[in-house]
Amino acid sequence: MAAKSLQQLASWGYGSLVVRESLKDSLLKDRPPLTPEQEEQAIPLFLAFHKLTTQAAVQRWLLSEGLDEAELQLRAARQLRWQLLCEQRFRSQVSTLFLKRKSQLDQAVYSLIWVEDEALAHELFLQLSERESSFEQLFCTLPDTPGQLPTGKLGPTPLGDLPEALAELLRVSQPGRIWPPRPAEGGWVLLRLDALQPAVFNQGHRRDLALELGDQWLMDQLNRPGAAS
Repeated sequence: MAAKSLQQLASWGYGSLVVRESLKDSLLKDRPPLTPEQEEQAIPLFLAFHKLTTQAAVQRWLLSEGLDEAELQLRAARQLRWQLLCEQRFRSQVSTLFLKRKSQLDQAVYSLIWVEDEALAHELFLQLSERESSFEQLFCTLPDTPGQLPTGKLGPTPLGDLPEALAELLRVSQPGRIWPPRPAEGGWVLLRLDALQPAVFNQGHRRDLALELGDQWLMDQLNRPGAAS
């Protein structure tokens, strides 16, 4: 790409994106085209990946991106080709990365109450411990508070997406155990694990981890001397 054009795009905030996508095109250049079956799968897989689950959401997204259906097909096919390249290139590394990350990918369903007042937190803990109240009753009766942590029955949520202290409690909990109040986010939390769902090495994890490794591959290529010229 001409240096002047790249400089202009950089001034608009798109320079690094263009360089990145140009590099991706060069890596895809010698890859085989999609099969007819893969071409048919490209758009559904693309929409699912971007969590566009309704026709209205798809139309809003197309409008925001300035795309028509034909251009959507091109973008979806390109993403699928990149995904397949990453899955092939990093096949042996993906399973190792999954095992390394598994404790973060496990998902928890849990009940949480956040309150500002420590005395109230201990009072609620006694009510829960003595079964005078349940979490579900307290969800309905406690006033809304501007807490940093949401109150309610939550999840399934990957443990890696939770604050580390909260994730560690859930990781070592048995379902049904109610933890005494713990300081968190400027207040106090009461916590109960309802279910822990161990992560399974499925196609979704294989895709996501392969794409993550692909992103790192791109970054390594871009950081080489002269890569952006």
